[in-house]
Amino acid sequence: MFTKLFLETTNPNLSWKTFFGLNIFSMIIVSVVFHTILYTSFCNIVSYIFYEKMLSKNINIRLIITLIFIMFFGYIGRLLHVKEAYKDFNYDHHKTQTYVQAHYNSWVFIG
Repeated sequence: MFTKLFLETTNPNLSWKTFFGLNIFSMIIVSVVFHTILYTSFCNIVSYIFYEKMLSKNINIRLIITLIFIMFFGYIGRLLHVKEAYKDFNYDHHKTQTYVQAHYNSWVFIG
């Protein structure tokens, strides 16, 4: 599911109407919720291992809000970046996809 979402949201021909449509936007919400739970759990486990206590409720709330904000706007930013790269490569879809896959596979995927 997340691979399909990655391919959909890195398609330079994807319209903003389709991006915010029910099909893709619902997958984005599922991805953001899933990864927020995963990253928050990881931070709590690390805190428990090193400090022998879980993060406080206040810190968890801030962490969750921050992660949701970053990941949601990360999808928008990534699509903007892909559309700009598409223009820079003179609307060559293959070069754009090659660039995007090489670029994003070298970074930690957030969202």
